[in-house]
Amino acid sequence: MLALLLMTLVVTLSQDGKVPIVAPPSGPDEERETKRSAARPPLSFDSPMPVPEVAQWLNGSAPDFSDRAKVFLFVFWASNITPAREALPRLSVIADGYRSQGVVVVGMTTEPADGIRPLLDSPIYKDAITFAIGCDPDRSTFQQFMTASWQTSLPTVFLAQGGKVLWIGTPREVEAVLKSVLAGTWTVHGQADAHQRDAATMKRAGEFEQRLNVLVDRRDWDGMLAVLGEMEVDSDASLAREGRLLRIGVLQQAGRTDEALRACDALVESTKDWIVAAEVAKMLSSPLFVKHDVSRATLGALKAIALSKQKQALAYVALARVQARCGQSDLALRSLERALTLALPDERDLVQEEIEMLKSRPAPTP
Repeated sequence: MLALLLMTLVVTLSQDGKVPIVAPPSGPDEERETKRSAARPPLSFDSPMPVPEVAQWLNGSAPDFSDRAKVFLFVFWASNITPAREALPRLSVIADGYRSQGVVVVGMTTEPADGIRPLLDSPIYKDAITFAIGCDPDRSTFQQFMTASWQTSLPTVFLAQGGKVLWIGTPREVEAVLKSVLAGTWTVHGQADAHQRDAATMKRAGEFEQRLNVLVDRRDWDGMLAVLGEMEVDSDASLAREGRLLRIGVLQQAGRTDEALRACDALVESTKDWIVAAEVAKMLSSPLFVKHDVSRATLGALKAIALSKQKQALAYVALARVQARCGQSDLALRSLERALTLALPDERDLVQEEIEMLKSRPAPTP
């Protein structure tokens, strides 16, 4: 969730916009209202649909956003993010399949036209993308949709009709929601609650990022550890997991290597989350770690595979990295081949890149 480099702690997080600031309350009634407002982003389910402010359109022209009968599907994407890029052909299938029912798919990117034109003209995408792409280099539309709804990951989809936002989510989920909207069975009630919780979590994640950025610049390790202590007890399990993993990187960068290794041992021993075990394994086998430890890393990777019931590709990627670090290239390649058979569509590129890197680099000294 947090775009923090666990190993080097060189934080280069892009701030996509300012987090909305809630004015301090002046009395009890206003304080209650402030708390309610803080739990809901400015743009959410049932909010008025923003009208995009787009500098240039490619692959088509600007739709008529004033048509309240149309169902608009906005997808925010970027050409350098594989899942976002690969979502475009799938959304084109939706655009073609539901066009006769009044569905209009619109792509949005903050990249300039010159930056994405080669992709749109490439053999893979030229005939596969059948909807208009809006270029938003000044990020005005990004601010209207993504920042206002506290969304930070790409691709993100917004469904809107009748001047109202109906739903916010991912391309993988959108068709089921779209069918419900077209059938007249979709309501925002109930669905909005879960979205508000997710949005509030993203807001807290952004605030943690901002605080940690300042402390990294100052090399204030104790201050970072205090912030991470707050993350580790966060109500969101993913955010708490990030805090526990990031603590290891902070400790080793602060020169407290033995403490970092003890934290690794404690995490691997206690966790029931395969992702935690896999991330610890990758950290411990990385040449960037001050004191890499392939024995501990191997235990972490094997536990990740066991916890995942041998069904998660990225657990095998973690094991492959440890094996490669030990000079066991043949074993690492076998682990990656196993990962490739398990990989989801948005994981296949990552596994393939690991295979290519393994084949191209000389084996390290065991």
